[in-house]
Amino acid sequence: MAADARPEPVEIVIGFPTRGGADADQEAIVREVASAFARRDPSVRWRLIVADTGTGDSALGRMRDTLGAGAELVEVKYALQPSDSLNLPYHGLTGRARALRAILEQARGTRGCVILDPRSGAPSAWLDHLVQPLIDDAADFVAPEYCRHPFTGGLVHGLVYPMFRALYGVRLRYPVSADAACSPRLIEAMLPDPVWQSDAGQVGIDLWMAATAASGGFRMAQTCVGNRTEARAGLDLSTTVSQLVGCLFLDMERRAAAWQRIRGSRALPQFGDTQPTPAPPDIDAATLVESFRLGHRELQDVWAEVLPPLAILQWRRLATMPIDAFRVDDALWARTVYDFAMGHRLRVIARDHLLRSLTPLYLGWLASLVREVGPAPPEEAQARIERLCLVFEAEKPYLISQWRWPERFRPVKLRR
Repeated sequence: MAADARPEPVEIVIGFPTRGGADADQEAIVREVASAFARRDPSVRWRLIVADTGTGDSALGRMRDTLGAGAELVEVKYALQPSDSLNLPYHGLTGRARALRAILEQARGTRGCVILDPRSGAPSAWLDHLVQPLIDDAADFVAPEYCRHPFTGGLVHGLVYPMFRALYGVRLRYPVSADAACSPRLIEAMLPDPVWQSDAGQVGIDLWMAATAASGGFRMAQTCVGNRTEARAGLDLSTTVSQLVGCLFLDMERRAAAWQRIRGSRALPQFGDTQPTPAPPDIDAATLVESFRLGHRELQDVWAEVLPPLAILQWRRLATMPIDAFRVDDALWARTVYDFAMGHRLRVIARDHLLRSLTPLYLGWLASLVREVGPAPPEEAQARIERLCLVFEAEKPYLISQWRWPERFRPVKLRR
């Protein structure tokens, strides 16, 4: 069915983008969707929307067989652009924003839309928790709170989440989640934006949606779910840092008028049942420290274009510290991230080069976290991230002052 020929309105739309052709992920999620709604009151009508590029057989017949009699499944097409195939995004789906827009267009006139990533392995219980706030009109944007140890997905726990929280004043643990639920009010506010067809949108649309809800006064909530199956795009860490942090920096430029007025942060309403945090993965802090030291040897001149002299000296001391004494101060890490955001804004060097040079500093921070928390109970690691977030909030005036008066942003190169 064409994207502009919508069926009769339904209560809830469940949508997911495909990568062309059917796979086990898609069939599994169709089964979970059917299971979730089979347990619900039949007065809640729903429709599954599959967004496909038309590049291959989407196996709609097999999906309909999985759903069973009476279920509605609609395919919508979205067109990829030549630029979509130039760079593989960190989330692994080229043209993701174009796919999501096609789904949200189909959700107009309903009680809302739940977007699922077929790779997340989401069981039907997740869907229950995402759907219910829409049915109850309790939230405009609902994001999952995955049950993950901070060592897993450290870039989100240690950079994206603390900075997003400090910027927009909401404690949204996973602002880059590929699973989310949106109310009709939020959908109507988002659809006119040109970001859906932009190259940047294809990489960072999930973060953009969360930031739109956070900065636009929409009601936000989180729902506790289980551990998410990690969906890797096969990119190296520096590329992932460049894409993910680059999306965050680009979005904060666009919303500067909003986040500069915000101080502190607020907790969000929680749905679902609290899940126990898994044990930490086995990470070798010594290997991370060595990667940081190597980066320090190779990238000092780049960092001197971004960081002030005191920060340069602090990172230099860390590069010579024995691993038993290695610890990155929270304020140093927060200000370093803020300095990189300013360097990105002012284009002190090529943006991609600047963002990639952040990788060894991030590895240094992660090594510090691993050393400090180590085998402690997972709750202690979560509490450690909470303390880091409070420091990002406390250091926000430093970012605001530089943003308002960029002439103050003048890193001074030090002699080695």
